[in-house]
This record gives sequence, structure tokens and C-alpha cells, in this order.
Amino acid sequence: MSDVDEKAPEEVPDGMVKRTRKVRKKRKSQQSNSEGKAHADTLFAKAKDLFVGMHDEEDDHGHVDVAEQVRRLNQKKEDDRPLDDVWGTKKRSSSWLWIVLVGLIISVMAIVLAVTMWTSDKSRDSSAGDALVSPVGRLNPVDLSKGSLGWFNENSIQVLNEVERIIHFANRAETPEELSQNVRASPYRAFNPLRLETWGSDHLTNPTSKFSWTPKVVKSSDGGERGYVKVTGTRVDGNPFEAYFVESENRVLLDWDATVGWSEMAVAEIAEKKPRKEVLLRCRVSKKTTFDQSFGTVEYSGYVISGDVSDEFFLAYVPLDTDGGKAMDRELRLLLNYGSFVSNQPPYENQKVTLRVSYSSERGKNGLFEIVEFLHEGWVSP
Repeated sequence: MSDVDEKAPEEVPDGMVKRTRKVRKKRKSQQSNSEGKAHADTLFAKAKDLFVGMHDEEDDHGHVDVAEQVRRLNQKKEDDRPLDDVWGTKKRSSSWLWIVLVGLIISVMAIVLAVTMWTSDKSRDSSAGDALVSPVGRLNPVDLSKGSLGWFNENSIQVLNEVERIIHFANRAETPEELSQNVRASPYRAFNPLRLETWGSDHLTNPTSKFSWTPKVVKSSDGGERGYVKVTGTRVDGNPFEAYFVESENRVLLDWDATVGWSEMAVAEIAEKKPRKEVLLRCRVSKKTTFDQSFGTVEYSGYVISGDVSDEFFLAYVPLDTDGGKAMDRELRLLLNYGSFVSNQPPYENQKVTLRVSYSSERGKNGLFEIVEFLHEGWVSP
């Protein structure tokens, strides 16, 4: 009995497993079975969800064949993609929306442009009945009902029609004689004959060419004054133009001298030849503090005199040793808004003026150009 007792297997306490090879195989089999069961449960759950979804769709739409089921599965995958990816597909492309939007924008722009051109013509015609006012506005209000502008105001429609007619006539003229009947008389006609090539490229008067007009008054040193109309716009070649029109014997006439900016000598010629005699000069004027100089005991107010070409200029001075010189300097400063305590605007530059200048070799160390007379603002003579 003792031998049998010794060979009998030892009892294993509850909760303990004897480490034998057979036991390890059993555990591995159990683990594999457990993982397989879990995987099956997962597949079953997915199949169940799919079946329930298909069942719901069948309840809503009836029997669904295999092709429809595949299509819906693909649609579900498509819906689950990020929104940016979906927008990039052909299926949900928004290109047609952009095409429609661009078409609408172009249509609106065309309508706005047409209305603008129509209202520009209307405003130009309506303003002509009241006063000669530029359609883009007038910076310095002018009383058109009296004085030298009274005639222009009373005959405003006729004036504007004549201005356009003369411009178109000048564009088409083949000989100077054809144009002369529409041009203001000038004491300098022999020195400044009518040349069609001087007129240059055709002047446009339609609203899209920025065609506008401004009534102005020029005053002479003796107290006289004259009203005139400055017209601006664009040429056919794209360059801007300015033309000036005056009244003579109840007729509108083109001021040729002012329009072409004629002078007895050009700016470049004056700078080169240094004429000692007084020269009539239509030019542009600017001023800075650094231009002022002192020569000996006399102070001079300096100005830059320039032409239409930027590199054509010279310095000219007004002597301040006489009352006449001081008065002339005040007028030029007032024209340029220079040193004004009333206005906070910066000084104007390149303002059109008509002067008399000469060269004096006795003044200054090496001589200088002197502004002998400030005739008037602008290029239209009174």
C-alpha cells in the first residue's frame, strides 16, 4: 500500500495548474479559440449593422438588388471621406457654380458701364443747361451768372456744342485755312502760324475719354478780365490734351496760342541762348525755399521755370528790392499756395503762367535769369 501511495499523483490545490506540456497546449488552444470567437463576433456585428441598414432601406424603398447594395456601400464610403476630398471629385465639383457666378459678374459690370456712360451724357447735357460745370466736379466754384462768364452761362448749350464741333473740325481739317475761321485772332499769328501737325493726334470728346470742361477767368495787370473754357480729355493715341476756348462777337473760338502753348522762345532755347531782351514765355512754375538767394545786398525769390518736357527748365528770380518785385512775388506765391497760413495744403507745382523773362549778366556772380513781369495765370491772354 505504501508503494502505491508514493506513485499516486500529488493533489493540486484549487486555483493552481500544474505546469505540464499538455496543459500549455490546452491553454494555447483555448486562447486561439477565444481570439477566433472575438473576431467572429466583430464580423457578425458588422454584418448585423449592414443587414439592419439594408433592411431599413428595404422597408423604405422595397427590395434592393446586389448592384444597388454595392452602389450604396460606395456612396457611404464617399460620404465618410473628408469634405475637402469630396469637393475635389468630379461627382461633387462646383465648377458650374463658378461659371454661373462669373457670368453674372460680367453681366452686372456691363450694365453698370452702360448706365454710367448714359448718365454721363445726361449729366453733361443737363449741366449745360444750368452752368458750365465739369462732370467730374469743380474745385473752385465760379459764379457764372455775371461778369466775364455771364455770356457762357446764358448760352451754355450752344457753347458746349460749338466746342465739340470745333474739336471735331480740327481733327478732320486738311488745310490751315479750313481751321482759321474757328480760331481766335492773335497779334503773334505771323510767328505762330496754324500748323495741323501741331494739333497732333485726334482729340476725343466722348465720356470714356475723360472729356470735361472748366470755366475760368483770367485777369490782366491793368484790371481787365476775360472768361474762357478749359477743355481736357484724351487723344486717340492715349495722351491727354488741353484746349482753350474764348468768346468773340458772340461766337466760340479756339485760342490757338494758349492751346499749343506758344512762346516767343521755348524754355530750352532760353536756357541756351540767354536772351537779354524780354521774352514772352508760356511755361510752368514751381517754388521751394532752397531756391531763394541773396546776391550782394539784394534778396531774390527763386522759381523753377519748366516746359512740357521734364528736362527743360531753368531757375529764374524776382528781385525783392522794389515794391513792384515784392508785389509780383506775392502774386506768384499766392498762385502756388506757397507759405499760406490759411490753407494746410502743400504748395502747388507746375502751375501754368505767362511771364516775361530776360537774362541779366550784371546780376549775381555769373548772371541770372530774371522774371521781369508776371502777366497772368494760365496761358489764355485777357
